[in-house]
Amino acid sequence: RSVVQDVLARHKIAQGEALLNACQVEGDLLYSPTLVALLQAAATGDKKVFALIIVDVQNDFISGSLAVTEGEMVVPVINEMGPHFKHIYKTADWHPSDHISFHSNVKKCLYQTSARSNIKGCDSEMFQTVIVSGPPELKQTLWPDHCIQESFGAEFHKDLKTFPGEVRVNKGMKCCVDSYSGFWDNGDTSHTPLYNMLLDQGVTDVVVCGIATDFCVGFTALDAARHGFRTVVINEAIRGVMPDTSAGMVARCKAAGVEFMSSTCVPKLVKETDTSDTVERIFRVKRHFTVTDINANQQYTPPVN
Repeated sequence: RSVVQDVLARHKIAQGEALLNACQVEGDLLYSPTLVALLQAAATGDKKVFALIIVDVQNDFISGSLAVTEGEMVVPVINEMGPHFKHIYKTADWHPSDHISFHSNVKKCLYQTSARSNIKGCDSEMFQTVIVSGPPELKQTLWPDHCIQESFGAEFHKDLKTFPGEVRVNKGMKCCVDSYSGFWDNGDTSHTPLYNMLLDQGVTDVVVCGIATDFCVGFTALDAARHGFRTVVINEAIRGVMPDTSAGMVARCKAAGVEFMSSTCVPKLVKETDTSDTVERIFRVKRHFTVTDINANQQYTPPVN
């Protein structure tokens, strides 16, 4: 705590002590050695640490049951960007066959719709939105079966390169709630190890790309920003399901502070060294969660510092 307080004082972070007190929860990552190290790096002016998050570049989203127009076009752009990053994370939908997002399951009333839903599950059509009763009670877009665990559709596209040290982050494994973001499910009830892994590597900035702009890419970028990372999305390395919802998501991301850049900017971007805004972003984080919770979700053991 004293180290964090020292960093706050040196950077003149407004209401720093109040922020510390508000976040003082047993097991909170605010007090983990990795986060302290990140704060120290920012305070001493060390180089920024960039990570590339590649979202759901899987067969079903490119040539399968939920193919996105020009989805394959993101692959060569991502392949060209990859070598510029030391830390690379590939998210993947990894759904059980009885997943709540599948229209086939809702249509046969495997999941109940809420009394507030204008459309009942048994009367629903593909791509409509219903309100499932939960818990949690959530809006759910109904998709074709896709990215079922161990299926060809769930595999990464054959032309997507495997990068040294890359880490796969599965999501959407709970049958009763969908997970667009690479960080959280749609109800914020469970999370992947991604946030903690980024902190363990001292990551300050993330670059996001993949499929689809209006859903998994967008929500991953929003969560990265709300967790305090500077977040950049690469224009040529994303594709959306629909133009109007993609435009809406881009606007939403920009309002949250997410930046959009060309892939040609990446070589220069990853050489940036100014960390003056890193500490303030960290303390704008709206959510913290414990290592115990993360281990319970996906058996990821952080390195000992």
